[in-house]
Amino acid sequence: MPKSVLTCRECNETGYKTINCVAKETNHSSEESLSVRLVGENSDDSNSFLKKAKINSCDNVQALIDTGSSCCLLKISVAQKLKLKFERAANKIYGFGNQKMPALTSIGRIKADIEVDNVKAENKSIYVVPDDAQSVDLIIGRTWLHLTHIAYTKIGERVHIGYREDELFRNFPIDEKVNPVCLERLETAQSESESLQIKDTSQ
Repeated sequence: MPKSVLTCRECNETGYKTINCVAKETNHSSEESLSVRLVGENSDDSNSFLKKAKINSCDNVQALIDTGSSCCLLKISVAQKLKLKFERAANKIYGFGNQKMPALTSIGRIKADIEVDNVKAENKSIYVVPDDAQSVDLIIGRTWLHLTHIAYTKIGERVHIGYREDELFRNFPIDEKVNPVCLERLETAQSESESLQIKDTSQ
């Protein structure tokens, strides 16, 4: 019986499978890419990541702390209710591992202050999306969570957010000798393998 030939479905080359395709890894390297990994509303973990947040010191909005998201996303109805002016920005949002068919496109982008548990970051980018794109008002991603003055941890069933200098976080051991290049490569690999991708097509 003749041996079957492996063919990549991504680039149609023979000799390897799609999972090993180099072309797949470099397809979107020239475009700005943001990733979103949403904890679903039916997930057991989702309730511990729900918080009340303030946008520009206005109203409490329901927010999901999403450490897998590289950006913040806001429902358009909430942006309109809070009278937030946004610039048009069509950013394609791609599904897990699917880089050909976007799941949705953002409507715009705003710059606003975001406050959670009395911890504030000013003038952060928030992408505005259709209401049916997410179940919560606001998804708070790494553009807010990974600011140097903000710290967070999950202890038991509760997510704690504070300033880096707060007593809760002050004594956490931090290895200053960690190679930042290795961390960057690891984060890139994780976002490629488990994230939704947002491509900025507004330019």
